[in-house]
Amino acid sequence: MSDEGLEGIVFQSGGYRLIGTLFLAWGPGPKPTALLLHGMPGIEKNHDLALFLREHGWNSLIFHYRGCHGSAGAYTLATIPADVHAALDALGSGAYPEVDPGRLVLIGHSLGGWAAVLAALDEPRVRAVAAVAAASDPAAMALDDLATAAEITRFLQGITPEAFVSQWRGLAAPQYTPLAQVARIAPRPLLIVHGAADAVVPVAQSEALHAAAGHPKALVVHPEANHSFTRHRAWLFQTLLDWLSGLG
Repeated sequence: MSDEGLEGIVFQSGGYRLIGTLFLAWGPGPKPTALLLHGMPGIEKNHDLALFLREHGWNSLIFHYRGCHGSAGAYTLATIPADVHAALDALGSGAYPEVDPGRLVLIGHSLGGWAAVLAALDEPRVRAVAAVAAASDPAAMALDDLATAAEITRFLQGITPEAFVSQWRGLAAPQYTPLAQVARIAPRPLLIVHGAADAVVPVAQSEALHAAAGHPKALVVHPEANHSFTRHRAWLFQTLLDWLSGLG
């Protein structure tokens, strides 16, 4: 269905079958491509952002980590960055001639922002990273109680609330903490976006991430936006497009 502007995609990560959708920009020749990494459990998948970017010359890939939204395997927090690497492998395989493998960008929302930073660290194929309402310091977020875990895991497969609590606490290790690792993204560009009214991930997490990052970097905070930018989607899209357009 590539001539229709979108194409289903299936690839392997850790022996598991992951699925997604590739939104393809119009016109001939390979295009720059953004991997849009959703959060946890991924209720907001950012299809509207993919459609917006498609209208402005960018391909987008939205895929689902193992154990969620139809992808195989058990949901495992620590393997999400590996799933991002597998998505990059798929895009660079030559199977999608519409994709320019030299112009790949990660844009992650919430836990997807966490994954974007970690996946980019030792990944030269990633040209730039945008972290939107990112969980940059998981240990500072109180998601390790069973009631919260039960609300999250009801959308996922292969993980109990008890297992989720254990996995979340494991993210306190430095190798899983973007705040401790983000400086390694430089000299590639980093955009950090947050809403001041975010009740899920405090804006302080993005402020700390920006302070720890190397250059070039930018922090943009909307004074009224919530975690999903529900009433400020157009502002978010334009902010991201302006940054993407400046990558050259």
